[in-house]
Amino acid sequence: MNTDTPHGDDLDPASAALAALAAAHRSLSAVIDRELRAACGLSLAEADVLATLTRGPDGRQRMVDISGQMSVSKSGVTQITGRLVAAGLAARESCATDRRLVYAAITTAGRDLLDKAGPVLAAIAREHIASRLPDADLGQLTRALRTIAGTSPPQPSQRQGQTP
Repeated sequence: MNTDTPHGDDLDPASAALAALAAAHRSLSAVIDRELRAACGLSLAEADVLATLTRGPDGRQRMVDISGQMSVSKSGVTQITGRLVAAGLAARESCATDRRLVYAAITTAGRDLLDKAGPVLAAIAREHIASRLPDADLGQLTRALRTIAGTSPPQPSQRQGQTP
């Protein structure tokens, strides 16, 4: 499928939505990566790994779990984590009961840098999302994206083939 169609004029509604979502993702990812690098010295992928670590017990997670949550290969997570470890933002830990398992843990420096990234991300959200949509549309967009991501159940009226 061509996700480069600017407005999806020749696509069915679902394909047009996918094309628009892909275009928005590319655009926002580039902005987020550029702004995080400038303000914090972090790539978007590195910030994602740090944020993923904070959601784990005691700020740590198995490498394989990080990979699954981020939809990134295990080798990709290993590379990103290696950069974070080298920068002192994360640490690798072995499992005491199973030496095959490797954990990554966020350090205090990693938490501090992630805290510094918060206002940067908020400014991006205001400038590149909130300033372009009315509040009602923001709420609707958030609900729709959560449904697509599987983080909230679809409402009966949102399921294809059903009427409200």
